Amino acid sequence: MNICTHCGVELDKDIITCPLCGITNVDGKPIPEREKSTHYPSDILLMYREEARKHLWELTGIIAFSGIAVCTIVDLVIGKKLSWSLYASTSILAAWICLSLILIAFKKYFIVIPGLLITILTMLFLFDLFSPPVNWFYAIGLPVTIALFISVSIVTILWKVAHFKGFNILAIAFIVLSGFCIISEVFIDKYLFKTVELRWSLIVAVSIFPIALVLLFIHYRMKKGKHLDSYFHL
Repeated sequence: MNICTHCGVELDKDIITCPLCGITNVDGKPIPEREKSTHYPSDILLMYREEARKHLWELTGIIAFSGIAVCTIVDLVIGKKLSWSLYASTSILAAWICLSLILIAFKKYFIVIPGLLITILTMLFLFDLFSPPVNWFYAIGLPVTIALFISVSIVTILWKVAHFKGFNILAIAFIVLSGFCIISEVFIDKYLFKTVELRWSLIVAVSIFPIALVLLFIHYRMKKGKHLDSYFHL
């Protein structure tokens, strides 16, 4: 069975044009040219999804700014000044901006990932700024967050370029996760203890690495790997 590279529908071997989305698949590569006079069910689905994302963005905006207003008013009424509401409002605003990036720049990873990185770094910097002086942001927040996004970017890029997305992607994700844990402990130890002594991150790495090897063995050696989207019914 062939699988449409656009919508994931299973096609017969002699069918190269998906009846659902109209994408022509040749040698595993999509050719998205369509006849302008031809309408496909996916056109209606795409319009519905765009409209649903727009409504979701508007609804979450109302909820987010209502939450910020409530936190601010309660903090001023009870404490007579802004204290805990600064953290709550900043968190809510950052979460809404992250959700907006995902909804507006849907599948545009070169926009979403840097936007999420800047938003989260700004939120962490403000957290540290609310209780001056700025201490932990540059020592822990900045490097650990950048390491996290580099890890996510590596897995995302491999997911996009991989011809077969099976257990090999999970194995690479586990290996990247173990590396991220080690990097995190290095910066945390340097900030807290002024010296580096790897403990819990090595335990995590040693525990995860054999699992990654097993997944790679199953995928490449036993040839029993499956596409993750079909395996998890996505």
